[in-house]
Amino acid sequence: MNPLALHRGRPLRVLHGCYEIAGQGMMLARGLAENGCEAHSLAYRVDWDGRRPDFVVELDRRRGAAGKAAAMLGAFLRWGRHYDVYHFHFGTSFFGTPFFKGSRGSPLSRLRQIDLPLLRAMGKRIVFHFHGCEVRSRERMLAAHPLATCTECDPFCVPREQERTRALAAKHAGLVFYSTLDLGESVPRGIHLPLAIEAERWERAALDRPLPEPDRRDGVRGPVVIAHAPTHRLIKGTRHVQEAVERLHAEFPRVELRMIDRQPWAAMPEFLSGCDILVDQVMMGWYGLLAIEGMAERRTVVAYLREDLRSHYPDCPIVSAKPATLHAVLRDLVRDPARRLALGERGARFARERHDTKVVGERLLRHYRAMLGADAPGAAQGGAAAEPSRVSAA
Repeated sequence: MNPLALHRGRPLRVLHGCYEIAGQGMMLARGLAENGCEAHSLAYRVDWDGRRPDFVVELDRRRGAAGKAAAMLGAFLRWGRHYDVYHFHFGTSFFGTPFFKGSRGSPLSRLRQIDLPLLRAMGKRIVFHFHGCEVRSRERMLAAHPLATCTECDPFCVPREQERTRALAAKHAGLVFYSTLDLGESVPRGIHLPLAIEAERWERAALDRPLPEPDRRDGVRGPVVIAHAPTHRLIKGTRHVQEAVERLHAEFPRVELRMIDRQPWAAMPEFLSGCDILVDQVMMGWYGLLAIEGMAERRTVVAYLREDLRSHYPDCPIVSAKPATLHAVLRDLVRDPARRLALGERGARFARERHDTKVVGERLLRHYRAMLGADAPGAAQGGAAAEPSRVSAA
């Protein structure tokens, strides 16, 4: 057991909830458990990708607002006392879910996130963890950057809700995290916590399904499969990926674009093992979970990385490309199998050293320890664990 995991003579108890965004509640709970904590994950829905946390309360199966509120109350009564730290993802809590956004003005709206002051009154510590459009400031991103997640997106974010969520975090949370570096501007007093994966799972998939004749895979003598998973086509810049690959066909007849959309998470290792190049996104400015999984499988990964962010991870082997440069970047990679193999090896090391559950779990545990050493349960962003906008790779 990691000594940092001890709390009052027993393992530190942590619950991640109440929404699984890219499986990060699950992965972080596992990473903490690998370091000796008693950590679990809770979600109010099993999403289309099939990721299943430790505890599930299916709100969608409850009838009406009263039924959903009763289920949330049941979850709070069952799990709201046992843990020391409650780590809430995507702006949720026991009584804070997307369900409540449509209930403004109703009696139920008064219950929204009423659990936060109650948890603090019981001496619990609260952590908020942001992952994307629940907090990303569209106005700021469009004003500050010629290319961003918001550039071509058909907006579904609600600025009023984002401000409310940020205010709740400032009032109740001892720590505030964000998962990709581009979110730092929208979470000005947050801490960057890298996304976590079980690196061994993806490494094993690549070893079990090696690409045949890798030296001949140059788009002419052998195939080159370019993969893309457009979970949100406007945010990821999918049309630019399609246009770039279409241009490549004239010179490289054996280039193939293979897309996977809304497929179960369990199918992703096999999908990635069959590709040579993975294009994650060409708009956001940083890389997401798919890129990390691709690196772990020793695949060459392409994504747009902003220059002002890249210095935080100078050893990152992702090849940067934006819509205007994507065709040229892919052309160079297609014709150079040796470079792709070298990038793949670097990517596997990077994914394991920076993003494996145990590594990220220990990093998170150190932040918890600093928070637990603060004077008051609600010492928002206080102490050494929560310096403004700290995004270093250390």
